[in-house]
Amino acid sequence: MKFSDITGHKTTIDSLRDLVDTDHIPHAMLLGGQEGIGKMRVARAFVSYLYCLDKKNGDSCGKCPACLQNAHHNNPDVHYIFPRTGSSSKNTDSFLPQWFEFLDTHSYMSKEEWARAIDAGNTVPVIYRSDANEISRTAALSSFAYRYKTYVIWMPERMQPQCSNALLKLLEEPFPDTIFLLVSNEPDKLLPTIFSRTQRFNLKPLSDEEVCSVLTSEGVSFPEAKEVAALSEGNMIKAFDIAGEGGEIKEFSALYMQMMRLAYARNAGGLRMLSDAIAAMGREKTSRYLAYCARLTRENFIYNLKTPELNAMTRGEEDFSVRFSPFINHKNVERLLAEIQRAHDDVLRNANARLVMFDFMLKVMMQLRK
Repeated sequence: MKFSDITGHKTTIDSLRDLVDTDHIPHAMLLGGQEGIGKMRVARAFVSYLYCLDKKNGDSCGKCPACLQNAHHNNPDVHYIFPRTGSSSKNTDSFLPQWFEFLDTHSYMSKEEWARAIDAGNTVPVIYRSDANEISRTAALSSFAYRYKTYVIWMPERMQPQCSNALLKLLEEPFPDTIFLLVSNEPDKLLPTIFSRTQRFNLKPLSDEEVCSVLTSEGVSFPEAKEVAALSEGNMIKAFDIAGEGGEIKEFSALYMQMMRLAYARNAGGLRMLSDAIAAMGREKTSRYLAYCARLTRENFIYNLKTPELNAMTRGEEDFSVRFSPFINHKNVERLLAEIQRAHDDVLRNANARLVMFDFMLKVMMQLRK
């Protein structure tokens, strides 16, 4: 991965390049921003540039031994730490084959795809204390082949408390040849003391033009890429999902339409069965469904304003909204969105998802005819 392979994030890339060129690399850096915008791509390009033996025109050469090692994931001084499942007594080594394949095939780092890659099921992958112990052990050793040892930590917000405390100690008393690069979707969930000890880079969502550029480079026609970009919210994971006409967007759209039809018909029995089915998807997927409900509810309200340039919907969503949107109006939209948010928060707090979803759907049923 080279800087030239990255779409967007020019300001961050320029800053990272300057740190290497001036030999002022901090011992801990944090790349923060929403999922799907290419943070890990930037991190990998930085690592390649850091180790490159023949830098050219502000980028890694891609041909020297260090670049080839990084490209093939066998640089002995680059270590990846990531959320996983299984016994806390183990470390990430047993997941490295899946991890390296994931880096190559899902470079925008979908946490859902990673969970599937390691067969996590409904278990939330975490970073264990044993992973921090392994960092402590290897960080105390001299680097193997290069000047620096680098630890790239993906989703540090998933660290167990004991792991966070152990990492904090390493950040407080860093080894001179060790660099920590944290890549976080939710940096606000890190320990404040860890957050404060990093040099932070806040990466913004990609622009519609940048999303469109990535899609067209992958063979999507320009008209379709332009439409998808408007729906993607700068998230390439979402953009690829919409462009593929499959995955969660299509699934959630069908569930939302079914929910609203059952609610309008006041079919409480049908809503109960649907709530059980959605809850069975697992906590994180249920929370993503509720986030989708909030978006499409807002889009239906906007649709009533008769200003199509403000709407961002797929063709299927718009076909549904033509008839459904009148039922989302100024009398109920705020209440509906508040109920969606409440259900979303309750699910993330580990409340009984079946009860939360059924209660939420009953509230929707009561609001639809206002």
